[in-house]
Amino acid sequence: MKAVFVKSPYQFELREVPVPGIGIDDVLVKVEACAVCGTDLHEAASDAKDWKSFGHEIAGTVVRCGSNVSSIREGDSVVIESGTFCHLCENCRNGRTDLCQHGFSVIEDVEISGYSEYLAVPAQAAVKFSKDKLSYQEAALTEPLGVALDLFYTTGIELNDDVAVVGLGPIGLMEIALAKATGARNVYAIQRSRQSKARIEMARKLGATDVIISSETPMDQYPFPRGGVNKIMITAAPSVIPDTFRIALYGGIIGFIGIDMNHGNISFNANDFHFKKLQLRASYAVPALWFPRALELLENKIVDPDLFITQTFAMQDIEKMFCKARDDKGDVIKMVMVNP
Repeated sequence: MKAVFVKSPYQFELREVPVPGIGIDDVLVKVEACAVCGTDLHEAASDAKDWKSFGHEIAGTVVRCGSNVSSIREGDSVVIESGTFCHLCENCRNGRTDLCQHGFSVIEDVEISGYSEYLAVPAQAAVKFSKDKLSYQEAALTEPLGVALDLFYTTGIELNDDVAVVGLGPIGLMEIALAKATGARNVYAIQRSRQSKARIEMARKLGATDVIISSETPMDQYPFPRGGVNKIMITAAPSVIPDTFRIALYGGIIGFIGIDMNHGNISFNANDFHFKKLQLRASYAVPALWFPRALELLENKIVDPDLFITQTFAMQDIEKMFCKARDDKGDVIKMVMVNP
C-alpha cells in the first residue's frame, strides 16, 4: 500500500509499505479521507526530526476484523478516535475517562497513520457512522469537532452569554457555530490580521456579531456594549491569553487550547486576575471524546461540514497542498485528503 512520510522542514515521501497486520481486538480500516490538522503542519515544519507517518483526522471503511471484535463488522463506515481511554486506570474507574493517560493514540501508537491507504487500530477507536448522512470527507471533521467541543464544554458556554472566540482557524470557527447554537447573545470573532479572508467571511456567515482585527483594533479598545464578555475561547497562541483578561467581565471564564512549543511562557498580574474573579481553564482533547455527538452535529449541520471543507486533494499532492496551507492560506479553512 501507499503511505506518506514526513520529515521537517516540509519534506514528504510517498512510500510503498506492507499493509498493517491486526490483532484479535483490532480492525483494519481502508482510509477514505484524512483531514489536515494544524498539528500536521507543525510536524512538517519542525516536529518531525526523523521520517514518520502522520495524520489523525480519519474516516474510512472497515475491511478486516480481529477474532474478538463484535461491535464492528466488515463494510462499516467509521471515524477513528485519535485517542482512547483504557477503562482500567484509577481515573477511568472513578468516572473521569477524560483524565486517562493510558489509552491508545493514533499519533503515538501506530506505525502507519492517516495519510495512507490502510490503518490498523483497536476496535474501540472505531466509531460507526452512516454513509447516507455523511460523506467520508465530511465525517473526517469529527475529530476536530470533538476538539472544539472539549474547549466549548471546558469554557462552559451558556444561554445568553457574551462570548469572544480568539483565533479563526477551523476549531475557532467551529466554536462560533457551537456558541450560536447554544444561544449565546453575542459572539465576537477575534483575528490578528486580515490574511485569511475566507476565515473572516466564514466567521460572519456563522453568525459572529462582529469580527475584530486585533492588529488594527486592540481587543481591549473595542467598544463592547457591556464593557467586555462573559466567556472567552482561545484557539490562538498562548501569548494572547493576558490580553484577553482585559476584555473579560467580572467573574469571566477563559478557556484555551492554543499551543506554542517554542514560546509557551506568559506573565500577568495575579492581583488583577484575582480581584476580577477570573478563571483560566485548559482544554486538551486527549483522550478524544464526544465523537457520537460530533457526528450528530455534522449530520444535522449545526456545524455544516460543507462550509468548512475548502480543498480536497489526492495523496500524491500532499506536498503541494501543505505548502499552500503554509504560504497561501487566504482561501483555506479545512483541507481533506481523499483516497480513490
